[in-house]
Amino acid sequence: MKFRRKYYNFFSKFYDKFIRVHSGDKQEKIREYFVDLTGIDNNSKVLDICCGTGSTLKYIKQKVNSEKGICIGIDFSDGMLEKAKEKIPEAWFLLCSVAEMPIKNHIFDVVTCTFAFYELKGELVDRTLLEIKRVLKKNGKFFMMEHEIPEKFIIRMLFYIRMFSMGFKKGMNILKNEEKIFRKYFKNVEKKHSVSKNSKIWVCYD
Repeated sequence: MKFRRKYYNFFSKFYDKFIRVHSGDKQEKIREYFVDLTGIDNNSKVLDICCGTGSTLKYIKQKVNSEKGICIGIDFSDGMLEKAKEKIPEAWFLLCSVAEMPIKNHIFDVVTCTFAFYELKGELVDRTLLEIKRVLKKNGKFFMMEHEIPEKFIIRMLFYIRMFSMGFKKGMNILKNEEKIFRKYFKNVEKKHSVSKNSKIWVCYD
């Protein structure tokens, strides 16, 4: 855990540029589309897990801005959260593991995760999905966006390097069995695509 935290603290310095190249989304239109897809509004209570540098949370906060709404970002890297706080100082942040969140049951209308789910190792996948279910309201939804395997050779190699860095076998298992994994926890699982078609979006709910 200490090594991974140090890795992401370092990665935070150029994370945004890497993701923009990887997703083909230089203008962050994918994230904006993703947040629009969630259907959140001023009064929504939204949790963005593995929020990283806050690139998605920035658009969530634009939607959730009333006294009744809640907008929280969670990450285990203080380096990532420092970058996020620079972008959206008015949002709330928690430094903790997404597999053990210090949050009460059934609080959120929506939980989001973008370009981070593959990086959950081993039993963290199941523990995190259990936590997501716990903090979601009865009719709440989980939205997850990840990269499709890139077509361009260089970008595809960067993708596989990323998968290798987090445990290639486990990462590829998640990559091939996403729907099966999500259906262990949610009755309804739908797959959509981003506007660029380079990223996939999973919508999970009961």
